[in-house]
Amino acid sequence: MKLTKPIVLALMLVVCFACENKELTTNELQSSKRIEQKFIKIDVNFEEGANALRNGKTKNNNDDPILDMMTKINAAIAGQGIILEKVEILGADEAGRTVFFDNKGSKQTNFDWVPNDPRNNGFGAAVPYWIDDTQLGTSSDMTQQATFDAMVNSMQTWEVVSCSDGLEIPFLGTSGFDIGLVQYLEGFGGSDLVIVGAIAHAGILPPDFFETVLGSGAGTGTIGVTFTFSYGTDIDGNGKGDTALSEIYINDNFNFQDAPNDDLFDGNGVIDFETIVLHEVGHGLSQAHFGTAFRDGGQGNLHFSPAALMNAGYTVGRRDISGTDEAGYCSNWGTWPNN
Repeated sequence: MKLTKPIVLALMLVVCFACENKELTTNELQSSKRIEQKFIKIDVNFEEGANALRNGKTKNNNDDPILDMMTKINAAIAGQGIILEKVEILGADEAGRTVFFDNKGSKQTNFDWVPNDPRNNGFGAAVPYWIDDTQLGTSSDMTQQATFDAMVNSMQTWEVVSCSDGLEIPFLGTSGFDIGLVQYLEGFGGSDLVIVGAIAHAGILPPDFFETVLGSGAGTGTIGVTFTFSYGTDIDGNGKGDTALSEIYINDNFNFQDAPNDDLFDGNGVIDFETIVLHEVGHGLSQAHFGTAFRDGGQGNLHFSPAALMNAGYTVGRRDISGTDEAGYCSNWGTWPNN
């Protein structure tokens, strides 16, 4: 894809002189490492987005609210060098949506990071991440520190998988301001500043965000979602689109806790927060949903076969990368950066 409009770069130093978050110390939150990167400022044309939706320029005519949302966003950011290509939803009591949900073959998405991509801020073969420290903590009383730690732990869990020695997932720092392009485009705060080549933990948001962006019922039926943007190119010729950035959002509608041994079927309503983040980070690292959903004949509980972290719904706490999750990950990252 030939870019019709050059990307605008702005060097920006984010400094927090008096953060509202009083419980997080500088050392605990690594605030001494505020981001100093080249941000891309996305020139958003909200009118074009609204026009596209009004004119029904969706990819099909099935009134899919997610396709409508993607159409609106891509019209609004047309010519900015990035395209919203994929939305992967983790379901609560139903299997989340993904185009590869029933795929028994490759567990990877059809978009992938490119090692040493010259467009990615000089990150080389690394896939870094940053965290929005203005939207941490949950209404279920998980502290800001606890949710921050879970995000960092999740990135490290994927990084240390033994097959991916060539992959580094460094922490760029905390934002010090509200981030999230999808948030911004949908009127829920966020920012038109993004970092290409990186995964953004863009916030723990209220259910209204999910209901608005993903459609009716998503406010209670979606636990987390990852949005993948591409450059609209395949410069390494591997048959996959080149990932530009990913944004991860977690729905604050649920009873999140630090509960690694949680079992959803024990009836306490608890969901292990770190498991959810670990799952969404999997999407950020090019892993798709895997497994077939079914309900048991007794209580009608949701199950998956095979059971895995990257199942499209939550059933138990899982904080390790093994089995089908490891196989899918290693098939993609085992030879990195010599893919």
